[in-house]
Amino acid sequence: MQAELRREYFVGLDLGLRRDPSAVVVLERLPRDTGVYDRVLRCQVMETVFVVREARRFPLEMPYVEIPVEVRRVIRGLREGVTKKLMVDATGVGAPVVELLKKADLGVELKPVVITGGETVGRLPHAETVPRRVLLENLRILLETRAVRLPAGLAGLGDLRRELLGFGRRGSRERDDLVFAMALAGWPVRPQGSFGFMPNRMV
Repeated sequence: MQAELRREYFVGLDLGLRRDPSAVVVLERLPRDTGVYDRVLRCQVMETVFVVREARRFPLEMPYVEIPVEVRRVIRGLREGVTKKLMVDATGVGAPVVELLKKADLGVELKPVVITGGETVGRLPHAETVPRRVLLENLRILLETRAVRLPAGLAGLGDLRRELLGFGRRGSRERDDLVFAMALAGWPVRPQGSFGFMPNRMV
């Protein structure tokens, strides 16, 4: 039998201050019936897609003490009764923000991530350590396998698309805060082949 596919939210929070704003991206994991019946397994074939539900920047130079308030607003806009995971950049000045988020009791599973220049994923007492290259490679896999859906009516869609198209290109002046927020949201997804997983085209 197929493994049960659950609806779940993954919230990525990238922190900035003076030069770059903080940004948040929300991915919703949705199991969907493909309409195909597997005669060997005797069950409907399911697929998993990750729909971007939120992609926005906070005002430049927003004080860190206000971040939990804004994140709470984002979380309150999501469907109740669905598991929510918050991946936050805990690198450098991000550590105090993580403490503020913990005290805010947001009703989410908080997962601090320290972005490093190393080669391997590891753990610290307070966070998971993830090389920048690995974090972005994971996002690239999600996008290239077309597992991510970008709804046409999404607020902030233009900004997100411009960042994704410009990221890593020589001479590009696009910001990268939404890209990193999306990479953080996509980190625990860890795309792996399985029965019923079928990549989809981005809208």
